[in-house]
Amino acid sequence: MANTPNMANTPAPNPLDQLRDIHLPEPISWWPPAPGWWILALAGCALTFWLVRYFYRRYKAKHYRRQALLQLEQVKAGSDPQEQLQALFVLLKQTANCAYPNRQPSSLAIESFLEFLRFSCKQSLFTQSNLELQSLLYAKQTTEPSPDLESLFEDARIWIKSHTIEDKLELGVPC
Repeated sequence: MANTPNMANTPAPNPLDQLRDIHLPEPISWWPPAPGWWILALAGCALTFWLVRYFYRRYKAKHYRRQALLQLEQVKAGSDPQEQLQALFVLLKQTANCAYPNRQPSSLAIESFLEFLRFSCKQSLFTQSNLELQSLLYAKQTTEPSPDLESLFEDARIWIKSHTIEDKLELGVPC
C-alpha cells in the first residue's frame, strides 16, 4: 500500500503526448513509369522512325528533279539558242527516263514525246505548235533568244517540278 500514495501524487499521462506526427507516404517516383507511358513512348518512337524514313525516301525520290533543275539552269546559261534547245530536249528526255523507267519515253519522236510530257503533267505545258517547234529546233537561229525558247524553258522547269509520278500516271498513255 505504500505505493498507492505515490501513484496518486503523479499526474496522469496526457493522451496528447502520446500522439505522433503525421507521416506522409513516400512521394511517387517518376521512374519506372506506368505501363501506359511505356506504350506511348514506344508508339512515339515508332512514329518518329516512320516519319524520318518517309521523308528521307521522299527526299531521295526527288533527287533527280533537283539535279534536272540545276542542269536546266546550266543549259539556260548557254549562249547559242540552237544548242540550248537541243540540250533542253536531251535534259527532258533524261529526266523523263528517270521519272518513268518502265515506259522509256526518250525513244519517242519529238511530237510524241511532247504529247507524253503534256499527258504526264496536270498543267497545260508545251503549247507551241509542231511547226514552231520544228523551226526552233532545225532552222538556223540568230544569237538572240526568242520568246518561244524562253517559254519552252519555263514549261520545262514547271514540268520537272510538277510532273506526275509513275505510280499515279494513268494507263493507256501514248508511250
